[in-house]
Amino acid sequence: MEALPDDVLANIVRRFQACDLAASRCVRKAWRAIVDARGLLLPHVLPHSVHGIFVNYIDYERPHCFSRPSAQKPMIDGNLDFLPSYTEDFNPIVDHCNGLLLYENYNVLYVVNPTTRQWDRLRCKDVDHHPYLAFDPAVSPHHEVFFNPRHT
Repeated sequence: MEALPDDVLANIVRRFQACDLAASRCVRKAWRAIVDARGLLLPHVLPHSVHGIFVNYIDYERPHCFSRPSAQKPMIDGNLDFLPSYTEDFNPIVDHCNGLLLYENYNVLYVVNPTTRQWDRLRCKDVDHHPYLAFDPAVSPHHEVFFNPRHT
């Protein structure tokens, strides 16, 4: 495919599924440049509409997901019962970013992807600092959690 002009290669990889398109960026530097320069991955990764929101109710035992049914996309199950101790007590969602949630369970933080039902346990939370989640799938598949001091 080295002999193909960039426009032809872009038209080929544009037809890939999202995971294959993301993987194609790792094949060659030239392919990454084509995918990134034309923004081919952005429509697959970044949603153009909101499919649901999570709300922390004070009088409700856990966060609740509000979403509207859609025939085009698979429904996101707002039940986070796959998380540790989720059904036992009120554990809030403390932050969110681009589809990921930052969930707190007794000062232990979890980064959660409710669509894939995968989660990652982080270190214990520092009670003097507020955690924030940063995630931009167009830049990196990795998330960052940072802590800012609480104002007194």
